[in-house]
Amino acid sequence: MDLDDIKVFREVALHGSMTQAAEILGYAQSSVTARIRKLEAKLNVNLFYRNAKGVQLTPAGQIFLEQGLKITQLMEELYYRLSPNIVPGGLLRIGSMETTAAVRLPALLKKYHSLYENVELSLQTGPTEYLINQVLNYELDFAFVAAPVNHPEITEIESFREEMVLVAEKKENIQDILDIIRNRTILVFRTGCSYRSLLERYLLESKSIPLRRFEFGSLEAIIGSVSAGIGISLLPRSVIEDKLHSGALTAYELPSHLRICTTMLIQRKDVIQTAAMTTFVNLVCTEH
Repeated sequence: MDLDDIKVFREVALHGSMTQAAEILGYAQSSVTARIRKLEAKLNVNLFYRNAKGVQLTPAGQIFLEQGLKITQLMEELYYRLSPNIVPGGLLRIGSMETTAAVRLPALLKKYHSLYENVELSLQTGPTEYLINQVLNYELDFAFVAAPVNHPEITEIESFREEMVLVAEKKENIQDILDIIRNRTILVFRTGCSYRSLLERYLLESKSIPLRRFEFGSLEAIIGSVSAGIGISLLPRSVIEDKLHSGALTAYELPSHLRICTTMLIQRKDVIQTAAMTTFVNLVCTEH
């Protein structure tokens, strides 16, 4: 086994396809298939389930992916330490809350890519609780999540500060927000979302019981549903700034102790820092 074996395996695992991996690597599909079969023979395990739609990782394959990424990161770090001028490269796996990915990350990732074009970026969105678990399980290198995290195995860097507001359709702006809550549906992300937890805390403190609660899987669905008058939600002001200016939505302030939500960049304390990781952290700190 060599590092090229791990690289080929990683591409097949990430794309779920021998064909796509071959195209990305510039290899013949037969070559990729042969290398995977040879790797499985060496390890004496099946790394993938094969089906008509492509391939999926087996439990053994998942372990090999996690450990293989550690090995490649370790080698990248070794080359970086021996030659500090080496150009950062490899895969950088980033997780983010959907609202942060929509508003804060495009400019940051564009700048990072323009500086380090050899780094392959992978972005995954989800609620804070899910992202923290992904980082702890070595499935993400970094994640942008809501504070506080306070986990002994995680380091945190403050990245953004968001003003949180209650959002309703425009015609509601002459009413008291508590009256609106009592007669409207609350629109939230799935369990584990920090913004949902903050909204539930506000409802508890204000002794308000909403008419009902709808759970959504995307930011666009929530904003569209609020605009359509289906219900109200709690979102960062930066996410709906254009809707406020156009008059499509109206915002209500939260009490001061609930108003600010800090976004943290987190990673495991024990991860091996590659050149790509180090430069990403430096850029986040510079842009903050």
